[in-house]
Amino acid sequence: GPSSNTNQILDLLKERDIKATFFVLGSNVEKNPEVVKRMYEEGHFIANHSYSHQNTKLYKSKTSFLNEIQKTDEAIAKALGLPSYQSHLFRFPNGSHTSDYAVAKKNAKLYLKEIGYYYVDWNALNNDSMQKYSSSELLQNLKNSCKGKHTLVILMHDTVDVSKSYTALQESIRFLKQEGYSFATFSSFFSDNSSF
Repeated sequence: GPSSNTNQILDLLKERDIKATFFVLGSNVEKNPEVVKRMYEEGHFIANHSYSHQNTKLYKSKTSFLNEIQKTDEAIAKALGLPSYQSHLFRFPNGSHTSDYAVAKKNAKLYLKEIGYYYVDWNALNNDSMQKYSSSELLQNLKNSCKGKHTLVILMHDTVDVSKSYTALQESIRFLKQEGYSFATFSSFFSDNSSF
């Protein structure tokens, strides 16, 4: 995202007093700057997920990779009206651990370090981008992926490209709270550098 569905997600998060981290695409930020501004004003953390989400562009060269990061940062900064905004946090499209573009991703991790960026992957998800699932199936997928984990980094999408993840969000929050989890954004880790 952000997408036309993000406001519904923000409404629910606001109602539940939960803050999230949104990894945004620069191209979508340019289309939905008011949504990004709302995210920020409501206390969510906005991080970088590349400009295009196109691996052929992202991993073409060091210059193209850094350009994707920079263009996204510039789009976020413009949407927020904060010229120097940088999240210093990146999520690789499709994750950093997949075998596709493995060598390029290894190099990209070094490029991120050079510009003072960290990257993050997830350890739990509802598989909303894998195939079409109902809201109850999305919830069950999440429950299955959370088993035995003390700390969760949950991947969910705010688009409707495959499944409508926001339809399962309320029940997902209820489940996580029942399991004793609390919610935090990645911005809290930056106040304690020892966490990275």
